[in-house]
Amino acid sequence: MSVVALIEFYFKLIICITIPEEPLESIKSNNKATKTDINKAQNKYSHPQVKEALVKMFNGKCAYCESKIIVVTYGAIEHFYPKSQYPDLTFTWENLLLSCDKCNDANHKGTNFPLDDITGNPLLIDPTDGVTDPNTHLEFVWDEMAKLASVYGRDRRGQIVEDLFDLNGMRGRKELINHRSQYIKKLLALLRYAKQGDSEVLSLL
Repeated sequence: MSVVALIEFYFKLIICITIPEEPLESIKSNNKATKTDINKAQNKYSHPQVKEALVKMFNGKCAYCESKIIVVTYGAIEHFYPKSQYPDLTFTWENLLLSCDKCNDANHKGTNFPLDDITGNPLLIDPTDGVTDPNTHLEFVWDEMAKLASVYGRDRRGQIVEDLFDLNGMRGRKELINHRSQYIKKLLALLRYAKQGDSEVLSLL
């Protein structure tokens, strides 16, 4: 059994133990259910071991911007399909991702979930769906003159992702593109040293 399959099995075992027997929709439709009852049912997914499984699955990186989040913050359990709009998917393992606080806030994804006008399919990219190749929709470009590593949308989906998550800092998220650019600069520097035959540098690559 693969690592991903083991994590998924472990998650479903946790969920079987922790979620209420009564479906979430039934709780929400119950006139006597309080807001606390609904929130309690929705938040059952936030078991610490579920979070740990997601951190391992995503190597501590945000599923959307790929920032290494666990070094500086705890990160968030993110629902690709927002639980406020798709309550039946609240406890579905395939709907859970690891997200940084910025990507998950109201100024970025939050509950924003654009759909295709014709097909009704999500326009955001779920990197774990096993079907979508992000490189089909996003282009990673290194500008040698500006020394900037940018991410541009190749098509409508890519452009929506670029804008919604502010991948190039156009709406103020400068630290993301600056960090990405610094990382590329370091890799290029190591590559130049490696080409000169520096054995110590070669061992680092």
